Amino acid sequence: MLDTITRPTLLLDLEKMKSNIDFMVDKAHRLGVKLIPHFKTHQSKEIGNYFSDRGIEAITVSSVMMAEYFVANGWRDITVAFPFNRLETRVINDFLKQGVKVKLLVTDSDTVTFLAEHLHGTVDLFIELDTGYKRSGVSTHTFDEIKTIANEMAKSVKTNFYGLYCHPGNTYHEDSVEAIQSLWADSIKRMNQVRDGLMNLTKDLKIRMGDTPGCCVVEDMSGVDEIGPGNFVFYDLVMNYLNVCKESDIAVAVACPVVAKHEGRKEIVIHGGAVHFSKDHLFDENEQKFFGEVVILEEKGWSAIIPHAKLISISQEHGILKLSDKFFDTLKVGDVVGVLPIHSCLTANLMGKYFTFSGDQLEHM
Repeated sequence: MLDTITRPTLLLDLEKMKSNIDFMVDKAHRLGVKLIPHFKTHQSKEIGNYFSDRGIEAITVSSVMMAEYFVANGWRDITVAFPFNRLETRVINDFLKQGVKVKLLVTDSDTVTFLAEHLHGTVDLFIELDTGYKRSGVSTHTFDEIKTIANEMAKSVKTNFYGLYCHPGNTYHEDSVEAIQSLWADSIKRMNQVRDGLMNLTKDLKIRMGDTPGCCVVEDMSGVDEIGPGNFVFYDLVMNYLNVCKESDIAVAVACPVVAKHEGRKEIVIHGGAVHFSKDHLFDENEQKFFGEVVILEEKGWSAIIPHAKLISISQEHGILKLSDKFFDTLKVGDVVGVLPIHSCLTANLMGKYFTFSGDQLEHM
């Protein structure tokens, strides 16, 4: 299969991917929480089938457009994990007409009022809470605001108060497993304080939390009912650098043709740039920015990461590899190298399709 690659190609190791799915399904079962996986990472109907094969019936997506894709491919219980966009009410009503169970996130009472006035059926609603990430959601410190939103839901049969949702994405900025676990413990405590304060309104609120670092390393999920991680299906270098996964768990790599060599600076130009990887980056031990790490492609996978071989610069289509003298000498123009992505979600979204080592092509929405 490798000899057919002529341009940047996203390779998927199916066995690694299935092992990653099995890990999270089994962990959720062991800890007594319901797994509602986030499909924003893979966005693929075929990959979705691997989840349904493991008994998953409800999923999370990051946009109404993504929900449309998965509804069209048979999924009937979908959470749109993004503050509801009122301009897409028509699509939500179409879902309800089809019998789809829809769960939406709200962060203000006016949106709840809007939904009650414009929906043609009932949706389940989460109040999205912010426990410190400061991206989206109502701060857990503003209980009166949370209660106002909850009271507004109670006014209409169309707005069912399902639960409290939190994405503690600040785990991505921690530097140890212990710090991630501590952050989650604090978030769980705050979420349950809010739930306890709302008991007079409803006694059956679900708490859902979702980020791959926390879902992978936290073992005490007491007080959590549902989890919704997404990146774990592939993992990436960020997850590896956080010690959330092993390097060998990373299930995707971008195959990039070598198009030029620069002997004087021991750098190689590859066809693989920002339109393939995004501009997400990490820093090495010398605080130098890099955009991916290099592996040698094999017939059924790829090697371990090559020491002193990094993607150090990207523009739209160009990528520059900085290599050791030894590795530089082994590569020639016309070869194809593999690059592990910093952020697999963005890389998958940019590449648009997957190729397996058996030669199959998998769809991306």
